[in-house]
Amino acid sequence: MVKKPLPLPLSMVVCDMIIEDKKTGKKSLIGMFSNVSTMQVPCLLNRFCIFISMTEGIGDYTCALKCLRSTDNLSIGETRGNIQFQERSQVVEITLDIAGLTVPEFGEYRLELYCDDALLISRKFTVSPLGTPSQQSQ
Repeated sequence: MVKKPLPLPLSMVVCDMIIEDKKTGKKSLIGMFSNVSTMQVPCLLNRFCIFISMTEGIGDYTCALKCLRSTDNLSIGETRGNIQFQERSQVVEITLDIAGLTVPEFGEYRLELYCDDALLISRKFTVSPLGTPSQQSQ
């Protein structure tokens, strides 16, 4: 049996919000970031969004988005779902609204997208104390 190819990831962007134009279907990513500054940890990330695009898939895939602490791969959140490609050249766009994610400590975290249990793309972000130099690279 021939194994179907994994989708090819095109992008993974973390942002404050995603606005979709109802007429055109175009998406605007507002407030892209790679650092969260907070006064204390653990802290609750009330709401943020993730935009993922991919292509070259065939048929149905089971997907999981995991949030891991980079130092020890501790899972701090996960969501699962399915995606479907009608044809190989199709670009599938996924928008996720994440609410209520608690980060236990300052440091680096990763968002990882898996399709059929294979890692497709990973995106790092940091959680730092309010007022530190890494805050200026937002």
